[in-house]
Amino acid sequence: MARNQASSMAPSAALWASAFVILAMILVAAGRGGGNAAYAEMVASVGDYTVMTTQGSSDEIILVLDERNEELLVYKIQNQREIMLFETLSLSRTFLDARRWAARK
Repeated sequence: MARNQASSMAPSAALWASAFVILAMILVAAGRGGGNAAYAEMVASVGDYTVMTTQGSSDEIILVLDERNEELLVYKIQNQREIMLFETLSLSRTFLDARRWAARK
């Protein structure tokens, strides 16, 4: 039974790794618009959450990966004082959209 559990967890790990790769590509592409590259400043994981900070074009960005709800929460820090929820992305919806887009190509 342990072998069966390990094999079922491998696709999940591959999906999470793909999510991070896609996220990194989005950040790099967003950074190119203003001539600034996007760099991951700090990454930390606790339980079902992974948090990453990076510098956006004008504000610092905090990305929270919620593994339990399969969501990516994007926060912006404005004027080094306010934390504002910028966007919530459903990872299952994002992967579904990516598959549909790839199928059209």
